[in-house]
Amino acid sequence: MAWLISQAFINGILNGGTYALIAMGVTIIFGVMRMVNFASGAYLMIGLYLTYFCYQIFGWDPYIMIPFVLILAAIVGYLSYLITLKPIIRKDRTSAIIITVGLAFFFQNVVLLIFGGDSLSVPSVMNNVSVAFGPFSVSGARLIAFCASVVLALIVNILIKRTSLGRCMRATSESPEVAEMLGVNTGSVHAIAWTLGVTLASFAGLMLSPIYMITSTVGTPFRTASLLAVVLGGLGDIRGAFVCGLLLGVTEALVGGLISADLGPFGLFVPFLILLYFKPFGIFGKGERQA
Repeated sequence: MAWLISQAFINGILNGGTYALIAMGVTIIFGVMRMVNFASGAYLMIGLYLTYFCYQIFGWDPYIMIPFVLILAAIVGYLSYLITLKPIIRKDRTSAIIITVGLAFFFQNVVLLIFGGDSLSVPSVMNNVSVAFGPFSVSGARLIAFCASVVLALIVNILIKRTSLGRCMRATSESPEVAEMLGVNTGSVHAIAWTLGVTLASFAGLMLSPIYMITSTVGTPFRTASLLAVVLGGLGDIRGAFVCGLLLGVTEALVGGLISADLGPFGLFVPFLILLYFKPFGIFGKGERQA
């Protein structure tokens, strides 16, 4: 039993890294633009299909194609912002949120039109590689995905906290009007925040390409988990999104491994409901400032 719990914990940490990466992207968009991106799962799905598309062209291992997929994902993310969100984001944020729901359905139907409804896959040398840690073993592909998530989390944290772009993003988050008075181009900051957030989701899709079959709905459970992590960590808090992404991954793996695999997704909502009862603003949330 101890071995089973430990193995489930390790698997949960690795799975949680993907949740954390997507949640960070959602958090960046919410923190800067003050809107929730309900299309995060669709952009993860785009990352998977872009990886498959590049594989069909080059025939390379997905890890070698990272630069190509990231560039394509950033282009798709920026164009989707430019066409759908930019004209309305300053006028009606509620409508902008609804647009992200429409984007999710739009992208799902586009990939169905282009690639069809059959499940696709991308082979990798890491597909059948396992890494042993004493009596425990983990998938090499999942370990790479987790390590990449940690590295990107550190890079994003440095970007937000230590660079001039990060300062502009924080200023825009606090008060767009004051930021503009100080010379910040908030429109450009919104575009960068959106593109960065959705590219993180697409990168997560690339990391999952050796693990999951590629379908138009593959991103749906990841969208749900990432949104839960964002709320649980505290809206707008990148640290909280990452930590709670790991927490949800562990809880899901423990419930699925010890009770029933069918109840694994149910495990996502258990810590969410319990912790929010005691911390309504999230683990790292500070609540609203009172006058």
